[in-house]
Amino acid sequence: MIDLHCHILPDIDDGAASLGVSLEMARMAQVSGVKEIAATPHFRGDSESLGMLADIQQRFDRLQAMLARDQIPIRLHRGAEVLCLPQTVELAADHQLPTLGTGNYVLTEFYFDESFDYMDEMLTQIAGYGYRIVVAHPERYEAIQRDSRRLRRWARQGFALQLNKGSILGSFGPRAERVANEIMAMGLAHLIASDGHGCQHRTPHMGAVKEWAEAMCQESYAKILLERNPRRILEGRPLVSDD
Repeated sequence: MIDLHCHILPDIDDGAASLGVSLEMARMAQVSGVKEIAATPHFRGDSESLGMLADIQQRFDRLQAMLARDQIPIRLHRGAEVLCLPQTVELAADHQLPTLGTGNYVLTEFYFDESFDYMDEMLTQIAGYGYRIVVAHPERYEAIQRDSRRLRRWARQGFALQLNKGSILGSFGPRAERVANEIMAMGLAHLIASDGHGCQHRTPHMGAVKEWAEAMCQESYAKILLERNPRRILEGRPLVSDD
């Protein structure tokens, strides 16, 4: 498996509190069958946050070196989870948004109470500057919880919809769980990720959600959600869907 959304970098956001926690998260993910992880710390999409990119790179390099030292067989990829703000469009216009892996996909998030129209306008503008969109945990947004059919518009626009493991397994409450199931039933989900934050709660262990995916849908679709589309996103290639 490839986990495309994980707050594994140490002491930079509300994820791993230390390098030791980062390494334990990597071990936990590896035991569950994860082979690659995109490190996606929170990044506010404004110009004041651009200075954070050097810090992200430094922590990434340090964690990568420690994974090699401790012989933890996890391949780490660069990334960030970009909070979309009005100024984010300006960063997109200047091609300054951090992306996932070596491609042009940007992992986006919003405040949970944003309107659908605002989110739709922001994503459309960012995509207009040459970025491909990955929408983090759409099932957690109130506007989508009111009407998950709205996501058909984003799917038609080619936006990748990433479900959270915790939503699927009920950790974020019945509404997020219900909407995650609706998205799966409509065939709109493109990938599943841990959104891991630590070793006790919101962990990067993907074993249970892999079992869930294999039980809920065909093996080919489970592989798309957990391996094929994450790989294609990291490489900047088009998404695939289950036929």
